[in-house]
Amino acid sequence: MKTSEIIKAIHKMDTNSLNEVISACKLRRNQIHYQDTQSFSVGDRVSFKGRGGVIEKGVIEKVKIKYILVRTDTGPRWNVPGSHLKKIKETTSA
Repeated sequence: MKTSEIIKAIHKMDTNSLNEVISACKLRRNQIHYQDTQSFSVGDRVSFKGRGGVIEKGVIEKVKIKYILVRTDTGPRWNVPGSHLKKIKETTSA
């Protein structure tokens, strides 16, 4: 089913049906956050876009259920959803 068809169907729903759709959307979003989070491990180098669009880099300290605790190179710790993180490939120089 296309997104436009889904939106048309939503416009025709009553309150109970809308509540069911909202619950299903929240559940799916939680599943996606969980899957994204599980692809990271403690010690991984990551980057993410912080406040003001500044790219922050750091190391994962703790992997939680839906969020990841990252200690940035500048010091502060951030709770970041897994979907907002990108792994930084470590380059080794010999």
